[in-house]
Amino acid sequence: MPIVLISLGSIVVFISFLGCCGAIRESVCMTMSYAVFLLILLILQLTLIVLLFTNKDKYEKAMGDVIDKAWNADHQGEGGVFDAIQGSLHCCGPNSATDYLLQAKPLPASCCNGSCLLPTNYYPGCRGKFVELMSASSEAAKYAGIGLIAVELIGFIFACCLANNVRNYKRRNAY
Repeated sequence: MPIVLISLGSIVVFISFLGCCGAIRESVCMTMSYAVFLLILLILQLTLIVLLFTNKDKYEKAMGDVIDKAWNADHQGEGGVFDAIQGSLHCCGPNSATDYLLQAKPLPASCCNGSCLLPTNYYPGCRGKFVELMSASSEAAKYAGIGLIAVELIGFIFACCLANNVRNYKRRNAY
């Protein structure tokens, strides 16, 4: 994951370098290269957002599978990964507290709101809570991505206008 982030950061720095140097040096080639790279980024982000909008059900199912994998990998009642998930999301078991009871395991403290003696104090299942959290996060990412696309589109248009103005200025001053 760090390698991916470093690579993406390097690409962004390179594209930004093209834009800044193209504008400062009044280079049509660098400015148009910046505009083309910006357009490519814009198309990739648009594709990603369309995929997020069209495959919502697949992502929700995958998020439910993440909870199932965490549950299957961690059958220790207290102190495990699933206990941390339950504590942070205020949930209990993949579906409900009955998941612990079906396996004849005691309910961990992270499953209850206060005392575990009353069934009304049990939290709901983690699958629904996790899917809800990830859906809200993906919705925010979708709309932030749309806003970023709008800013990039404006940057693309300005870069093309700048390159055109520089080209015309150089052509006019050549005579």
